[in-house]
Amino acid sequence: MPAGSTWASVMAWWYSLRVSQHARERMEERRVSLDDVLEALEDPVQIVYDSEEDVYLALGSNDVAVVYAARGKVVEIVTVMRRREYEALVGRLQGRRYKVVY
Repeated sequence: MPAGSTWASVMAWWYSLRVSQHARERMEERRVSLDDVLEALEDPVQIVYDSEEDVYLALGSNDVAVVYAARGKVVEIVTVMRRREYEALVGRLQGRRYKVVY
């Protein structure tokens, strides 16, 4: 990665980022900005794989969780939530369909 580049800037160059309508609605409802979403993706403290939906959940150090699908060079933001919702969801489904990968 070139000096001074962040993961998000490299990702933006290499991948196309798409934010679903559902994610936009949840971002507005939960007062989460696109910068918050990008920060969560750039600095995750945990990443979980959802085998049933074939998506990843990234919990950022900023307490924002992002559910995203990686499809080739397109990364789609499926939904966004806060830490409390993320912890309740992962706690309920870990071991059955969620696997911590980072």
